[in-house]
Amino acid sequence: MSDIMKPASVVALVALVLIAPSIQDILSEEASKFIDDNESAHVGLPTEWEGKQVICVHFPESSPHDKFSRGVTMIGSDGVELGVNEDLNRTGACVGGFDGYSNGLDFMMDSTRLANGGLSVGYDVGQWGEFVHTIGGLNADTIEGDFDGAYWALDHNGVRSTVGIGDLVMSEGDVLSWSISTW
Repeated sequence: MSDIMKPASVVALVALVLIAPSIQDILSEEASKFIDDNESAHVGLPTEWEGKQVICVHFPESSPHDKFSRGVTMIGSDGVELGVNEDLNRTGACVGGFDGYSNGLDFMMDSTRLANGGLSVGYDVGQWGEFVHTIGGLNADTIEGDFDGAYWALDHNGVRSTVGIGDLVMSEGDVLSWSISTW
């Protein structure tokens, strides 16, 4: 038996040495699946979304989402889940890969529908325009903690937006991000 095992072991070792570069390429490809540029609003998003329009919703630790409570789930513009980035120290979902939107509210409503109800949006229209109060079933008014109040805050390319979602003019490659802020 040991006479047969020695040649088989040598063959297996040679095969492993020959395919090792392919395994390394596959692992490197998997590791580079997300954008790793801290200067970009696209950091942590799938590489194929570079230069595309994206919307992300981040849920607070105190109120995790049932479906999006492990890392940040990435959903393509076709509604297909692309994976989960667990390296962002956040939870939630991003929907991206879009082109051609100029109105923030239109983009938000169309893109969040692709999460099969998981990112449904509730808003009221007041004298200053649309006010988002609920995303993914989480109403900011229900958040409890050591603060006076909470609201869904909008960031546009990594900077707090100075206009509401209904007045936001989008360009190609914009990244919108929603998260709970308190006062």
